[in-house]
Amino acid sequence: MSTALIIGAGERVGQSVADKFAKAGYKIAVASRSNKVKGDGYKFFPFDATKPETTADLFSKVRKDVGIPSVVVYNAYGARFGTVRNPLDLPIDDFNADMAVNAASPFASVVEAVKGFKELKAEGKLGKSGATFIFTGNMLNDTAGPNFMTFGMGKSAAAFLIKSLALVDFADEPFKFYYGDQRHADGEPFYTGLSGPAHADAYFELAQKPEQGPWQYTFVEGAGYKKFPKPETLRKPQ
Repeated sequence: MSTALIIGAGERVGQSVADKFAKAGYKIAVASRSNKVKGDGYKFFPFDATKPETTADLFSKVRKDVGIPSVVVYNAYGARFGTVRNPLDLPIDDFNADMAVNAASPFASVVEAVKGFKELKAEGKLGKSGATFIFTGNMLNDTAGPNFMTFGMGKSAAAFLIKSLALVDFADEPFKFYYGDQRHADGEPFYTGLSGPAHADAYFELAQKPEQGPWQYTFVEGAGYKKFPKPETLRKPQ
């Protein structure tokens, strides 16, 4: 039985993804500061994504108590929305905390995930779908907007990480890497109201496909992947 690990698992995306994979027969491990995901047999692991140095210990515990994950979903995020007038008015400690959640901990998670992927491959336990790492992103790696300074910087760093892994570093391995980004049908971002079921459907589909798809996986609920133009700046939400 395969294992799926959801980091930064919350009541919306995390819950839906856990339920989707569990229904398909996966063992489920969820990690976050507090346990908000409910489900029989889901194993919870306390984890603070502002502390990337603890990531190896998290994966070690998941490996021991649940199994080596063949699917890892990184859903944690850090954002401290400032004011339009003072976009740089942020203490450096707060900046570092956001970057830890959005960039450093995703990097540390990929390091540990790939160790497990390699072990599963060596043992012949990956199966035809291979292994999958998915980072829940947004369109800030492609655009700019007010009040999103550290949020966008972190997402941009994570997007480059995923792009490099998918297209260069592991292009010849049965490992897949995705930057997930739910959009409205017109390509506009979700400022609020992300759909948990839409993420679950998209992420499960990506995990089951044996080949790497578009690393920047922009998707619309009910329609799947859709490629959108990259605006330089965000429009103000209506």
